[in-house]
Amino acid sequence: MDTQSTFFDDSAPCGVLKEFQAEGFRSPVVGIIYDSPLPSSGVPLGALGTGFIEFRPDGTLGQCSILNDFVPPRELSTAFLAVEAGGERRDLQTGPGGAAAVRYWGHYPFADVAFELDMPIAIAVRAFSPFIPGDKDSSNIPAAVFMVRVTNDSGRLLQAKLELSFPGSGAESRAERMTSALHGVSMADGRGYGYAVGAVPAPGVTIGAQDSLPDSPGPSKVTADFSLATGETAEVTFILAWFYPYFKDSDWKVRRHRYCVRFGSASEVAEFTARRLGDLLRRSLAWQQVIYETDLPPWLKDALVNALYSLPKNSIWIYDDDPDSWYPSHEIFAHSESFTGCPITETMVCRFHGHFPMLMLFPELERTTLEGFRHYQLGSGEIPFSFGTPNGLDRPHYRCQHPLNSAEYVQLVHRYIGRTGDEEDLKHFYPSVKAAIEFAKTLDTDGDCLVNEHPHPLPGESWPANQFYDIWPWRGTSAYVAGIWLASLLSAAEMATRAGDPDFARLCRDWFERGRQTFDSKLWNGRYYALWSDPDGGVSSEICLANQLMGDWCSRVLGVGRLLPEERVHGALDSVVRLNMGATRWGAVNGCLPDGSIDEADGDHARHIFVGECYCTAMTMMYEGRMEAGLELAKRLAHSLAIASLSPWNQHCLISSADGTPVWGSDYYSDMAVWAVPMALSGQGVASFAASGGLLDRIICAADSNG
Repeated sequence: MDTQSTFFDDSAPCGVLKEFQAEGFRSPVVGIIYDSPLPSSGVPLGALGTGFIEFRPDGTLGQCSILNDFVPPRELSTAFLAVEAGGERRDLQTGPGGAAAVRYWGHYPFADVAFELDMPIAIAVRAFSPFIPGDKDSSNIPAAVFMVRVTNDSGRLLQAKLELSFPGSGAESRAERMTSALHGVSMADGRGYGYAVGAVPAPGVTIGAQDSLPDSPGPSKVTADFSLATGETAEVTFILAWFYPYFKDSDWKVRRHRYCVRFGSASEVAEFTARRLGDLLRRSLAWQQVIYETDLPPWLKDALVNALYSLPKNSIWIYDDDPDSWYPSHEIFAHSESFTGCPITETMVCRFHGHFPMLMLFPELERTTLEGFRHYQLGSGEIPFSFGTPNGLDRPHYRCQHPLNSAEYVQLVHRYIGRTGDEEDLKHFYPSVKAAIEFAKTLDTDGDCLVNEHPHPLPGESWPANQFYDIWPWRGTSAYVAGIWLASLLSAAEMATRAGDPDFARLCRDWFERGRQTFDSKLWNGRYYALWSDPDGGVSSEICLANQLMGDWCSRVLGVGRLLPEERVHGALDSVVRLNMGATRWGAVNGCLPDGSIDEADGDHARHIFVGECYCTAMTMMYEGRMEAGLELAKRLAHSLAIASLSPWNQHCLISSADGTPVWGSDYYSDMAVWAVPMALSGQGVASFAASGGLLDRIICAADSNG
């Protein structure tokens, strides 16, 4: 029994970013408590490659991929918790016969909820799945925990009952009771695929569960009965675990979830989670405490914590020990561009923005993904655009956004080496880096040492434009693509030097110097770098691109120094602040005309706001010492996602320049670029940011099992 009835200070103001007290934290946290209106999406319960179950703010279970429904996830839309007290029963969801209101605070992997009922009791829930930076195994447990508190607000003794139910897949054909670390029932089909629901034994609580299949298809249930004196609080912890080990991907290849390496059944997962519950809870909270105690802006603290929701929603982690498997250590980790928005496995241009959490928190899994790109590299040196679609892993796609893919791969390897400092890994990846540079150089069709645009749309159409803004064709040389290429040349030169290849290092630096001069002469218009220029075709575009300095951001992340002349960079940023930021209050418009009006002629990708791209623009400002503008831009983006569009757990790729609401692309990979913002604020590259004693090191140490 406990005297604390909620998991957070539910008297704190709702709908605004605020500091407040919350259980498990030694100092105030920061976040947004939602009441009305509620976000339509909630925190996904799950972690790395486990699949997920969405705990929506209305109290229901929403989307679900634990049953191997990835594209799209299964829609449950069902109440799963109920309470009985004083002869009355309520489902813990909003609406008739349920809760009158809820207050919902999400801080991935946690969803803390306070329910208001027209009953003489108060109920609060803390739901979470283990997610522990630096510990990939503890972040690969297919289970969700529901800590439910019931407080007697009446003036008499109450008999109360809590009930948790889960529908499963409908194919489970046998039931077995669990009576060890938790009491409940496991449901499985003839292959052993299934789930388990149970409650952790507690003094004064009687746990009940069905011990056979119901007469007709329906959810499996576990109940907890107890009595409550006036003002007394009881807490019951339920656990839902799942085990659906094999699935067929979109290429009909049989895949095995990595969690099968450690577990053999849903009941085994549930028992393990119950035995380790205190440790898993403490460690999943501890890393958040580090973030909340920093002097980072409050909106950034909240954005960092909740951006990680994309990992359970979009990741798959495969184990394959067949003799013909090429996967390093028999496993590969991959993140979809978006299972719900644009299902493509590991789209290179999106991972270039969004891979930072995996790079920083789980570098050993980042390595497996890089191995995939290295494995699929063609003899020409070309790196693929992706591993497959919609959730395939072994059907790479080429000649799509190819002016970027190979150059960006080079930088991803460099970032990884910066994170780990492993010189053996540098030697391992270096031949593929060199080949990627040599391929990308073949895309310099006019011999000016800059990669050119290669749009392939039919006349009158806009796709494929073959760069990140994929329905906005550019011609000749663009500031965006050529800038990334220049940064890749500096990256390759440094890695070549470290790998003992001075001749190639000199060649890359020569290409860089010649390309930088051409970049300036072709694109600088006296105020900013023009979007693109095609002298051979006699055409150019004077659009001011918000992220025209993408290459400069790339070079700062790598720690290889300044890419472009300082006075040019600051002139371009002046224009971006005046034109692109000046045209909206929600971020920075992707494309503006020289007079500050929005580019309406080139479609949505010009007139609206790419979240990941604008985070990069904000970070460029920070690296250049323009903190006020950079922080304002990043804050606008975070505010748009969490407040304007009420979508902190369904972040979109493209948002409206008019009102900040979603335009396209739900649950997007690239939005996790926010995890690079603290690095930019400190003026560091990956290697220095990962050093001992820094924020990243403190996050991982706090989550360490030794506390």
